[in-house]
This record gives sequence, structure tokens and C-alpha cells, in this order.
Amino acid sequence: MAPVDLQALRSRLEATFLGRCVASFVEMQALDRSMVIASQAFTALIPLLILVSALLPAGSSTLVSDSIIRRFGLTGDSAQAVEVVFAHSDTGSIGVLSLLLLFYSGVSLTRRLQRMYLTAWQLSPIPGVRGPVNAALGLAALLIEVSLLYLVRSLVRMLPFDWVLAVPVTVGASLLLWTSIPWLLLDRRVAWRRLLPAGLLTGTCSSLYGVASTIYMPRLMETYSDRYGLFGVTVALVGWLLCISFIVVAATVVAAEFDRSPQPWARAVRRRLGIRDAETTVSTDGGAPMVPATTRARSGRPGEED
Repeated sequence: MAPVDLQALRSRLEATFLGRCVASFVEMQALDRSMVIASQAFTALIPLLILVSALLPAGSSTLVSDSIIRRFGLTGDSAQAVEVVFAHSDTGSIGVLSLLLLFYSGVSLTRRLQRMYLTAWQLSPIPGVRGPVNAALGLAALLIEVSLLYLVRSLVRMLPFDWVLAVPVTVGASLLLWTSIPWLLLDRRVAWRRLLPAGLLTGTCSSLYGVASTIYMPRLMETYSDRYGLFGVTVALVGWLLCISFIVVAATVVAAEFDRSPQPWARAVRRRLGIRDAETTVSTDGGAPMVPATTRARSGRPGEED
């Protein structure tokens, strides 16, 4: 094929919705962002779970480990390794410095998510202290909604035919989670209705991956725990968090491209959802407007701070 034909084919592919998604995914270094978010989630969430396990009463000291074992369907050595990792502390005392470090780690996680959302939606950085404040609010909302999701799933398991209700309940709760979190982290500069496609895509994909993880995670954790002991459990959890982070980043990229896509089918779907086109939307805080979809720069994306 002649070079001219290859260039024409490339131009046609870049003009398609799939081509725009792939270009945005590569441009914002989504794989690197997924790895950073996953590592930050591990350093924030795993110590948080250990803290929760340490502060629980003696009779409920295995709540965290039992939840993880039940979530992934673990048995044998892998289940014992998880119990050891989240073993109850005899003292149950936590220092102030440990709490501050844990809070800082959690806010760092939501700050990473905030920068990813700003880049994907092509928004300028949030000025002043509003960025860290919104990150702290996002962390609080994340913890509360994850706790409510766990509570709802626990209640559903007590009902007959719980396996029928589990999927829609999980998708609905995930939709709420992954719509409200970016809405807070983006300083409410993007209307929640425009964030619904991202929330629906993230919630659906993460729920499907949750079902798939119950199939392969038991064998994976069993193999890793046999080879590496307790370290194998952490390696498996890091891999699981990496997949979740990739889903969040990829779904955000696709939803943001859908929001600004000029193609007729995308405009028609947005109209049916009651979503205005992004080209004329400005920020509600009086700051910098959103970058128009038709003038997206291929270098120096807004919101890039990493």
C-alpha cells in the first residue's frame, strides 16, 4: 500500500469515534495513569482496611478478612494468608501520625483521580485550595459510598434469589459512585447528567470484572500465596486494583470523547439523554472555560500536572 494511502487510512481512522478514543487514551498516557492510581490505591486502601480490622471489636475482628475471602471465593492457604494479613491487633491503638499519614495517602489517591478527570475532560486546573478540598470531599464520599455498597450487598445476600438481584444492585450503586465522585473532584464544573455515561460504563465494566475476578482470583491467589507467602497476596491485590484502575481510566476516556464527539449518532444520543453539546459550555465558577471539542490541542492538555 502506498504511503499516501496509509496516511489517508490513518486520517479516516482518527476521524472515527474509536480512533478518537484510542488517540486520547495514548495521549494522556492512560496506562501509566492506571498504574499510578492502582499503586496509590494500594498504599491508601490496604492500610485503611488493616486499620478498620484493628479497631473492630474482638468479636468482629475477622470482618475485613472474611469479606475479602467471601468476595474472591478463597479457600485453603490463600484464605489463611488473607486472615494473617488482616489479623486483629491486640492493642487496637492507632497513633495520630499514622492517622495523618493514612489521610494524606487517601487524599493523594483522590488527587490522582482528580488530575485524570481534569485531563480527560480537558478542563483547566482547579485554582487555590479548592482542588485539595474537593479531593478530601471525594475521599469521604468514596469511603461512605463503598461502605453503603458493602451494606447493600450484605442485605441482598440474605434475600432469596440474591444472585439475580446482585448484578443490578451492584451496577446501580456503582453508577452512583462513579458519577458523584468525578462530579465532586471536577469542582462541579461538569453537570452530573453529562457524567452519567461515564458512571454507567465504569459501573457496568467494573461489575462484570467483579464477576470474572471470582473465577480467576482464587486460583491466582492460591498460586501466589504458595510461591511467595503473604507477599503473594499483596501482589494479587495490586493486580486486581490495576485492572479496576484501568477500567476507570478507559471508561472516563470513552465517556469524555462521547461527550464532545461531533458525529451525528453521538449528538442524537446526547439529545435523547438531555445533554447539551460541550462546545458552548463554560465553567460555572467563572474561571477558564472548557476546551472546545473541535479545537483540542495535541500537546499540553489542560489539567496535566503529573
